[in-house]
Amino acid sequence: MKRLLAAAFVLAALGAAASPLGPDGAPGTRLPGKFVWYDLATEDPAASRAFYGAVFGWKFSDPPDAPASYAIIENAGAKVGGIFRRVRPAGARVGARWLSVMSVADAAKAVKVARERGGQVLVPPTVVPGRGTHAVLRDPDGAPFGVIVNDGGDPTDTPVADGDFFWLDLFTHDTAKAAAFYAAIGGYEVDVGEAAGRRRTLLATDGVARAGIAHLAADYDKATWVPYVLVDDVPATLARVAKAGGKVLIAPRPDLLDGNVAVVSDPQGGVIGIVNWIDGSGK
Repeated sequence: MKRLLAAAFVLAALGAAASPLGPDGAPGTRLPGKFVWYDLATEDPAASRAFYGAVFGWKFSDPPDAPASYAIIENAGAKVGGIFRRVRPAGARVGARWLSVMSVADAAKAVKVARERGGQVLVPPTVVPGRGTHAVLRDPDGAPFGVIVNDGGDPTDTPVADGDFFWLDLFTHDTAKAAAFYAAIGGYEVDVGEAAGRRRTLLATDGVARAGIAHLAADYDKATWVPYVLVDDVPATLARVAKAGGKVLIAPRPDLLDGNVAVVSDPQGGVIGIVNWIDGSGK
């Protein structure tokens, strides 16, 4: 079932060009500020594949020219992200982490702006054949994220199918500081208001909502981006999460989208959200 997020997605009829190790985009299309790719770094790729395959029905393919251990995540035959093996860093409490990747017009410029505004560079701009130029950064509050100039252009804003990445939120201690940081990199319009029963900051480009920022309580020491996958039944998805060995971190609550959103972790500790989005028309 395909559903639209009100005012956030528009139909487009442009053809797609393949980037074997990145998103399939429309040639010549650049949508800076849009998050176009999601990578899972995990200490146990086989276990992660089994979990996400059971929960979302994802499939995995191994491109012949990919770096060692890198695989593509597919939903209903379309690429939605990547997965690769990463040895757990010393002292790390979890063995997996999702990395959300933002489209930018110029990776080197994005890195420069991030440095100037207190961010850190974890991976400098790097050309990856079959993908494009990407870099990995950490914002001033410690949340990692990626930027990319995709070889094949950016995916256009189209309806999102169940099993696709649908939204993402940044949980951070200083929402205003974070909004200014990301606006400088992604060119966002920043809107502060009420959404889903909570005070929220939205990041948008040309009127299209791209991501949210939510306040993180002081007793939580790690700022983080959390991507959400669209599902058609939150309780049924949570049952599959439990059966596959995952944990529920934030259970459905009536005051959060009428119980249609939850946050879970996979068996290696990778955090991901699920949402059954129902707009005002019932779609």
